[in-house]
Amino acid sequence: MAINIPKKKYKRAVIYANGDTVVLEGEIDQSNPETFLEPFFKKASSLMTTFVYIDITGLEFLNSAGIKCILDFLMKRKSNSRVIIRTDRKKTWQRTAIDVIQSLDKENILLEE
Repeated sequence: MAINIPKKKYKRAVIYANGDTVVLEGEIDQSNPETFLEPFFKKASSLMTTFVYIDITGLEFLNSAGIKCILDFLMKRKSNSRVIIRTDRKKTWQRTAIDVIQSLDKENILLEE
């Protein structure tokens, strides 16, 4: 089943899902990003099958609370589902953050630059 969640803007952040891709863009620097990320990821999780991309190439900043929301989504995903996280290699913070996330399950959480 395709994941289709319309684009929504929260301050300087934009989130949406289309097909097999969840997209985070802009800046997620709010003090409580879980207020919009948790419902978004809950809906994405209910629609995802065994494979999903998380595209953060357009994300300029992600605070630790936002990283926690991504971690929660990954920990609650269906067992043996695969996630490929698309990053922008020019943004070194993305690689650092994703390395930590990927260490949870190197077999099913993959990185694409």
